[in-house]
Amino acid sequence: MEKYLLAPLLISKLGQDDGFRNCFSRLLKALAAVGAVAAIIVFFLGWKELFEMSSEGMIGGIIYQLTFAVAAYLAVHFTLLRAAEAKESTPGRPAALSVATVVLRLAGEAWGFASALLGSGAAVYVWFAGREARVLLKKMAVFFPFLKASPASFTGGAALIAQGLLYGALALLLGYLLSELLQLLPAGASSEEGAAEQ
Repeated sequence: MEKYLLAPLLISKLGQDDGFRNCFSRLLKALAAVGAVAAIIVFFLGWKELFEMSSEGMIGGIIYQLTFAVAAYLAVHFTLLRAAEAKESTPGRPAALSVATVVLRLAGEAWGFASALLGSGAAVYVWFAGREARVLLKKMAVFFPFLKASPASFTGGAALIAQGLLYGALALLLGYLLSELLQLLPAGASSEEGAAEQ
């Protein structure tokens, strides 16, 4: 009877290294698909709102929309690449740690590059539209709090570029740093076991 129940089957699969990696690989692929659909919806909703803006705001909004499209593409492609990597086995390393290092790198890459791109696009948008830019920026401010509309000035746009690059670099550094620290854990555990045996 138990072989027909879902919970025992899932627990059995997750208890195996290959099953655990395959599960997270599929989850990342599903995340990429959901993210792609969500990005397409936001992208087309943005175009709808652009047509209701002034001509100056529309020019800046078009540039912002293009940077958003590039950022969304990179995030989805990064996720698919890391999903394939999560499926691969790493000799001598537990499956959970191996997957965790992949996820941390993915988080740093996706958020980091998106921050840099959206900050630059938002800067141009603000230069053209000023506070009118909040129409589109508020949609992404939940994930990127620094994306806030300001008066149409050089300093306001420059601040968005600087924040995007800074937060992007920090996110990328943090993701890779935590990933590298996790990679050291299995080696440390193995060395301790070897010392104990001696």
